[in-house]
Amino acid sequence: MTFRPVPASLGRLLRWLLLAWLLACAGAGRADVQHEVTLQPQGEGVALAGDLGVFVDDTAGLRIADVLSPAGQARFQYPAEPVHTAMDSRPYWFKMQFRQTGREGDWLVSVPSVAARELQFFGPFDAQGQALARPVVTGIAYPYSTRPLHSERMVYRFRLQEPGVYTVYLRASSRIAQVYALSVWDVGEYMAGVQNKRLFDGLSYGVLLGMLSYNLVLLLLFRDRVYGYYVLNCGFALLSLAGFNGHVARYLFADEPLSAEMVYVVAPGLWIAGAILFAKRFLDLARFAPWVDHLLSALLALVLGSVVAGLGGQMRWLVSVTEFGSMGGALLALVGASIGWRRGFRPAGMYILGLTVQFVAVFLLVLGNWGVLHWQAMNLNILQFGVSIELVVFSLALGSRIRIMRRAQRELNARAERLAVAAETDTLTGVCNRAGLAQAAGRLLVAGERHALLLLDLDDFKPINDQHGHEAGDEVLVSVARRLREQLRPQDVVARLGGDEFAILAVDLHERARLEQLAERLSASLAQPHFWQGRTLRVSSSLGIARYPVDGGSLKALLRAADQAMYHAKQGTRRGHAFHEDLAGRLLGQTGPG
Repeated sequence: MTFRPVPASLGRLLRWLLLAWLLACAGAGRADVQHEVTLQPQGEGVALAGDLGVFVDDTAGLRIADVLSPAGQARFQYPAEPVHTAMDSRPYWFKMQFRQTGREGDWLVSVPSVAARELQFFGPFDAQGQALARPVVTGIAYPYSTRPLHSERMVYRFRLQEPGVYTVYLRASSRIAQVYALSVWDVGEYMAGVQNKRLFDGLSYGVLLGMLSYNLVLLLLFRDRVYGYYVLNCGFALLSLAGFNGHVARYLFADEPLSAEMVYVVAPGLWIAGAILFAKRFLDLARFAPWVDHLLSALLALVLGSVVAGLGGQMRWLVSVTEFGSMGGALLALVGASIGWRRGFRPAGMYILGLTVQFVAVFLLVLGNWGVLHWQAMNLNILQFGVSIELVVFSLALGSRIRIMRRAQRELNARAERLAVAAETDTLTGVCNRAGLAQAAGRLLVAGERHALLLLDLDDFKPINDQHGHEAGDEVLVSVARRLREQLRPQDVVARLGGDEFAILAVDLHERARLEQLAERLSASLAQPHFWQGRTLRVSSSLGIARYPVDGGSLKALLRAADQAMYHAKQGTRRGHAFHEDLAGRLLGQTGPG
């Protein structure tokens, strides 16, 4: 039998495969060493992604003793990215291995969540497997007093006295989607970061409370529902952010964990409902974009239904609708605002600006919840910042809306005033009509005042209409009205009652001698020729004079008295005018003065 030598290229390939196998075996033997995290103070915490062991307990019945067994240890895997649970209520077990190089250290593990239902921390275990501290159990399902360091975020504090390798285990379960981006911190550095975060939270809350209070005052002043919807929007936004930051669980429901969890999931839905109501009213979508208004109404019904379902325990449905409603509602509102802006509603431009900022923030948060982004803490800060900016811009937009409404109101008032003047003005001559005279009399004929009413009728006016036509007659009437105004004071009222009959309400003029002088001036002025198309037209006049209040206590009574006096002037007097008191004396068989 003849043996052929192995080709050189095949030999090299076999050697490379053998070397790769040996390296893999060596790597597997050093798995625990590769996933150690060295504990040392840094400016910020050390992210554990890639060095964080994890497996899912499908039975939900494993205990720490089971996890510590060789079979339990073999189940841990080390993903390179943070773990996203996506509404998975099964327990997750995490393993963290730390190496301390100094003699003493005060450390904590931070879980960037305020809504994990239950967290059980075990350890730290030393190299011999001995637990150095009792287990710690906390979570949103437990009173706030169970939180280590009274931190809004879930943390686990552990102190180490000697150098060495230590292991901490965490059993986490939640009914709400979580991102377990765990990190390890020096306690002092973590608390310094917490103080900065609380300062940022306080500024954000201050802005929102200021906007809420300001628009609550506007609601009380203007009684417009848009301010009520803004208050709802701002109030539930504030409550949602307080829930996301853990302040609801800390300050409002410290001993009622179920209530804190419920607020965490329900408040965002109510926030979206308030935002939809505000958008519909502020943008006047029923007028500018009816189809957008209908879609938002349907979305509002869906969101409110999901809130009711969430109160009944259907949190998965509520969270899904909330995420969909936040993005869908923002897109619909942007479309409606764009339509309104193109149609001339300028405050919609500011609404678009504010909503764009908020939409970007919500979009980032949803991407974080879906696992696309892995910077949960920064995402929450951006959401908080976006909400504050949005609501400030919305408040400014409301101020712009107030200015527009005031301008529209001024224009409406001016139009109403013009219409009122037109309704009280004789369209031919420009003086008051009968309604205008009644309006002026209602204002002037009050107890204690002394005025006079002169009723004037043109003589020889009918022949002008008959011989020259109504155009000539209209020109004479216009000329008569102008001459009457020229002979009167600005406060006196001239009215055309119809045809060739005029009335004059002489204000604060009651003495007989002065009224006679006025009547003579008026008669003389009207007797002057009137010119029309090169023709000379002449008219004369008869005046009846009644004085308030002796001849009548109302406009109707004064007109009746002046009419009787005018008829008397037409029948017998040569002066062209007569006082009602003259007529009254004649009726009594007496001779009146003059």
